[in-house]
Amino acid sequence: RNDSLDEDEYTPFYGLVCFIWAILFLRFWERQENELAYQWGTFALTAYERQKYFAKRVDFHGYVRVSPVTGELETYFPNFRRRVRYLVSAAVTVAMLATAFTVMILSLNLQGYIRPQTNPQRWHADNTHPFHFPKLAELAEEGNMFDMNSAWRSFIPPVIHVACIFTLNNIYRMIAEHLTTYENHETELSHSNSLILKRFLFEAFDCYIALFYLAFYERDVSRLRGELVTVFQIDTIRRLLLECLIPAVLVWMRTGRFWVPNTHGKAKQEEPPTLDDIIKEADMDPYEQFDDYMEICIQIGYTTLFASAYPLASLVSIVANWIEIRSDAFKLAACCQRPVPFRASGLGMWRTLLSTLIWMSALTNCLLAGFTSDQLMHYLPSFYLRDQTGFSDLGHEKGWVLVFVIFGLERFMLVVGLLLYNIIPQVPESLLDKIERRQFVRTQEAEQLKNEERQKRQKKKKL
Repeated sequence: RNDSLDEDEYTPFYGLVCFIWAILFLRFWERQENELAYQWGTFALTAYERQKYFAKRVDFHGYVRVSPVTGELETYFPNFRRRVRYLVSAAVTVAMLATAFTVMILSLNLQGYIRPQTNPQRWHADNTHPFHFPKLAELAEEGNMFDMNSAWRSFIPPVIHVACIFTLNNIYRMIAEHLTTYENHETELSHSNSLILKRFLFEAFDCYIALFYLAFYERDVSRLRGELVTVFQIDTIRRLLLECLIPAVLVWMRTGRFWVPNTHGKAKQEEPPTLDDIIKEADMDPYEQFDDYMEICIQIGYTTLFASAYPLASLVSIVANWIEIRSDAFKLAACCQRPVPFRASGLGMWRTLLSTLIWMSALTNCLLAGFTSDQLMHYLPSFYLRDQTGFSDLGHEKGWVLVFVIFGLERFMLVVGLLLYNIIPQVPESLLDKIERRQFVRTQEAEQLKNEERQKRQKKKKL
């Protein structure tokens, strides 16, 4: 029909489909987590087991006092002092976020995305654009250094922006580690959760802030799509190069070839590793699973938060993840040390972050369909006004009704998501049967022991 993405009346439904898929993915992943936790013996860790496996950090310090609970000596660090350190961490993080926001504004000016002249009703002499820098924006004009109409020069600012994001993330990674250590967490679990939260907030802000700005401040879906396509695809290519090319080069430098033979067969597994094998593995780099988790979380945000703006992101993610699965397997087998096992019952903080992104996508996709683009205008044309420049806005008399409709759709999506999320049980029925069977066997064994003890006591009395 020669319709564009925004002119097609079925585009908003893709956001709904993507949201439902994400909810189902989250629920079925939790079910898979529980099955694996039961299989690996971590399904229901007691408080004692958590204290045992999530023991105190070696670097935890404080003063020695008599525990009011156990009456024994313990190392204690007051909570109010840690809260003061939280404020210091928050202040440093806000300063870094302000730096990332400044870089984003400069990048959008270089790309020609901030152009007040395209919306004269909103930006004029009495109401100037607060983030427009004319000298930088001129570089994106036709014939200049970063010509936005050029086939290759228009890609230079996004590449620079992605490089800046990567650099800022590496800088904040070191800052976050120092801040988390400064907070002096008692257990490894709380230390890890705090570090994950800091790094995710910064990296998510760094990756998404330009998209949220174009979507909900500029309200320009075409520029949003252009920025999303370039940043998402450049970041995907960067990930594949780092995950595929660099590990292959490292193997080539160490062994003289880009691949290693398969040594994980049954015969090889039965043979104990030699001293040379242990020395070679000790010289390898440790496996950093943190970055792999972070990349997947950021990718899910791209595909769900802005689903109706760039539906092709899901397909790109499937292809990229399929390649990365094999590259990660190659990296684990040939380039890195074996990961240190850590008892856990699930993803922990990562699952909380994934859940937050998925539930937020209901709001962002409804706002994209109703406020940012013309997708909802196909169904409610009388609620919109379009000026001579082609910019559409909410009707002044019926605008409040449209706002009610948009947020009503968001609530409808949340209700559907909650119904699906709660209808599907978190623990599979087959797993519940195994748990009940295990509890029944334990009860029977306990009764049998009691009966044996009772019989022994009766025999002693007779004697």
